[in-house]
Amino acid sequence: METLVLWEVSRKQDYIFRSNKLKENKGASNIIEKVIEELPTTINLNYEKNLVYNGGGNSLYKFNDKDEAKDFIKKVSEKILREFPGLEVFMVLEEYAPGKITLAVDKLYEKLAMKKNERRHSGVQMSFGIERRCQSTKLPACDDKDKYGEQRYISNEILRKIDYSDKSSPKFNRLLPVEEGIKEVLDLVEGEKSYIAIVHIDGNKMGKRFAEIKKYFESLENKDSDKDNEYLDALREFSKGVKEAYEDAFRYMCKVVLDNSEKLKDDTKIKEGKFPIIPIIIAGDDVTFITNGKIALECARVFLEYLSKKEINIYKDKKVKLNACAGIAIVKKTYPFFRAYRLAEELCNNAKKQILKDYPSGKEDFSLIDWHIEQQEIIGNIEEIREKLYMSNDGKELYMRPLYVNNNSQWNNYKNFKEALFNITKRKASDGGASPKPLARSKLKKLMKILKEGEKETEIYIESNKLSGYFSRLEGTNTGDYCFCNNKCMYYDAIEFVDMFIELDEGR
Repeated sequence: METLVLWEVSRKQDYIFRSNKLKENKGASNIIEKVIEELPTTINLNYEKNLVYNGGGNSLYKFNDKDEAKDFIKKVSEKILREFPGLEVFMVLEEYAPGKITLAVDKLYEKLAMKKNERRHSGVQMSFGIERRCQSTKLPACDDKDKYGEQRYISNEILRKIDYSDKSSPKFNRLLPVEEGIKEVLDLVEGEKSYIAIVHIDGNKMGKRFAEIKKYFESLENKDSDKDNEYLDALREFSKGVKEAYEDAFRYMCKVVLDNSEKLKDDTKIKEGKFPIIPIIIAGDDVTFITNGKIALECARVFLEYLSKKEINIYKDKKVKLNACAGIAIVKKTYPFFRAYRLAEELCNNAKKQILKDYPSGKEDFSLIDWHIEQQEIIGNIEEIREKLYMSNDGKELYMRPLYVNNNSQWNNYKNFKEALFNITKRKASDGGASPKPLARSKLKKLMKILKEGEKETEIYIESNKLSGYFSRLEGTNTGDYCFCNNKCMYYDAIEFVDMFIELDEGR
């Protein structure tokens, strides 16, 4: 009986960001790419014919019978365990009769979810108390220095990541506009305000898209093996379309950054050939990269705008547009990568929640960006952080994020954010002087503190300093003479970003 195998590289980001050393992060990223894209065919070239799709960490394979499937699981599992310690992989299989392929795929995902929830071997003894422990993983050390000569205790897992840190990534080489990516976080920044950003992008409604494909094939009257193959072909083509769309968006984003080299020369090392983007994960609709903090928002905006214009085939002549959300953690270069990634992931999820909050029916779909700039030690989740740091004394939210990228019917959109930035940095108005001039930076910094006191205090400050000409209402707001609209501040996000934002020009 024909058999499907579904396997997943789990907790990819945990594995990648387990240490705060970029070499180890890149090595882990290269390992994951190798395992997903190449490892099965290094065991048996024929496995390429069995592949249905892979993307986002999931891979689906089809075999003629259960024995073939079990042999595949055994060989792949053994190779991963022997060669890549610390990498967590789950594998499940399901036999199916002709015409039952959609049920088999559903069953596979149920089994995978159950297996991940159980995690029978997740509780492991880290140490016996008699050995040196790895500084990154806290596992028993196997060496006291790495291949670069750095004196420190490292485990087998870290040793393997370091081995792969210098290996070339065919995918990343194909997507980056330079021959070789940078190897040090310090190469992302230049000069003062040396903030880096971890950007996490995740596709919207991907589960719903797969459900649509399933529903279409279940509705067909003819339930035979040909339809089974057509269903698998549809899954393969859709997954391929998603992968290509996200890679195209990443490639285009990198091109835009390169085209803005002159504008970035004072804040990055791009003129030295050090391109300021480090890809970490590009797996289907799951994308994570590290970049310079000053271009992070614009990078995400360019990526999401390009992606949202893409239309891919889902089945037959049915096409869908792609949307995604981005979470951006902007932190000092010494901030722990793992915590920064966790924050970026949480911000991405927060952006997704905003869609459901504004459109409870679930029928609408848009792309959004959410971010946080680390100004002090981050304690608690993003909701708690904003409750503590981004509320005025009169109970108003000081932030307008998450921002819609491709939906101007909501006033909290990226276009209005850039309008606010323009008003406080480039607009010329009269503050009582003889001629119009840009807003004084000292008054802007003072306003940031006044905004926290509340709307009434802000009104008094703006009127007494004759600043109303700089703070016009944003498009789509029906109130807001003094920076606030519907209990939200229209300008605090822009003021916070005033020294942290470089606009990227697109030449298309």
